[in-house]
Amino acid sequence: MKKIFYLLLISLVTLTTGCDDHFMSLQENPNSPDISAPINILQSIIKDSWEGPWTRAQRLNQYYVSTYVVYDDQNYLLGEYGMDYGSLRDILAMEKEVERLDTDEAKQFLPVAKFFKAFFYIRMTERLGDIPMSEAVKGEEGNFTPKYDTQKDVYTNCLKLLEEANDELALYAGKASALTNDLYFNGDLTKWRKAVNTFRVRVLLSLSKRNAEMNVAGQLREIVSNPGKYPLMESIRDNMQITYYGTADDQYTLYPDNGSKYASIYFIGETYVSQLRRTEDPRIFIQMVPGENQNKGVEGRERMFSSYVGGVTGNSVEALQQQGSDRMLAYINYSTYVTPTGLPCVQLGYQELQFSLAEAANLGWIDGDAETYYTNGIRADMEFYGVKAEGADAFLANPVNVYQGNNVSGLKQIREQKYVSLFQNSGYQAFFEQRRTGIPEFSVGEGNANGRIPLRWMYPTREKQYNEANLKAALQSQFNGSDDINDVMWLVK
Repeated sequence: MKKIFYLLLISLVTLTTGCDDHFMSLQENPNSPDISAPINILQSIIKDSWEGPWTRAQRLNQYYVSTYVVYDDQNYLLGEYGMDYGSLRDILAMEKEVERLDTDEAKQFLPVAKFFKAFFYIRMTERLGDIPMSEAVKGEEGNFTPKYDTQKDVYTNCLKLLEEANDELALYAGKASALTNDLYFNGDLTKWRKAVNTFRVRVLLSLSKRNAEMNVAGQLREIVSNPGKYPLMESIRDNMQITYYGTADDQYTLYPDNGSKYASIYFIGETYVSQLRRTEDPRIFIQMVPGENQNKGVEGRERMFSSYVGGVTGNSVEALQQQGSDRMLAYINYSTYVTPTGLPCVQLGYQELQFSLAEAANLGWIDGDAETYYTNGIRADMEFYGVKAEGADAFLANPVNVYQGNNVSGLKQIREQKYVSLFQNSGYQAFFEQRRTGIPEFSVGEGNANGRIPLRWMYPTREKQYNEANLKAALQSQFNGSDDINDVMWLVK
């Protein structure tokens, strides 16, 4: 990601809900107040929010497998999630700086603060279940043992924050932006507003199993039917993403290695490859290279879909190592990924939005043509990878890819194409989509030490040490006292 961060003096803390500010006092000239402090803090918040490509998340999404047993694995032992209260303290520090400055310019940071509050609380609750929210980050008020809010209440309050963020950003339409050089949108408040509403669509769809009690369909319909009030991303140029510039301090995740490391230990996952192979997807030629011994000696094998075979996530590391050594598995395309710039890493994108709207239309929750949304999503992702329009046309004309209608088959197509569009993007989003929908079918085998795909992370040990009574109460109400990666949270029941 962009590495040019402003100097911040950070006070590290250990308690997830402690009282110390994440930031020590920032150097400033009291006779010359400016808005440098809020933008500095915002850059740190953005840094905390982004999730890069080729990480453990992408292995658990079954996009690739690793045979590097020292650090990498596909065993699905999720363990603890450390929680994001440090980032929420940073948001609080930014809000205090805005209050201190008390200018119209500085107040532009407040709706963005609300967006990130919702973002981090959602990130925690979708991994854990119930979390402290209403009493969290109140150490200065003497509350070091906050109660846990139910997951339903967390989602309700986060949706309210997003509604308020959208309304407040609308007040700055046409005005000069104070958010200069922010790492996502370079201060474009219109794009920030689109991101707020696009994220809200993601959150609402994640609640699809709770439609009746959360009025998911009604909220989605309100957003989609009122684009003036709720602008959404309109193309991939609105994507919330990190762009790598290829400079010495700003290079893509896999660079500067010459590629040999990745060719020998990182192989594309068969769950993903099989989807592209079955649909004859041209993105396969951009993202990967076939193993040298697949269709060996056959002329034009690099353009044959049958040449592409991935590593099965459920297989043992030893089996994957042998297949890799035999050069049978597809691996990373160096010219795409092992370069100084690589590809932008999307955190929240137009492609995903289109497939979300396609699903909502397929289910009859919103007006609009599901096929149009489905087609828009595919074309947008093809554009992201540089596939020419005629390539996208040919793909969409293939009978296997023609939208099957507002039925179960059409819904499966939409969800499969969303999975494809999330490749190496948006952190664990593909994992959460699969948890919600069951699509695609994830591989489970001896390489999965859990014996099945888990559903959540465990609470961190420090919560058990410092907030034991409230944590025990939350575990009892959710999981009959258990804290296990296979427990089923309210969100996906």
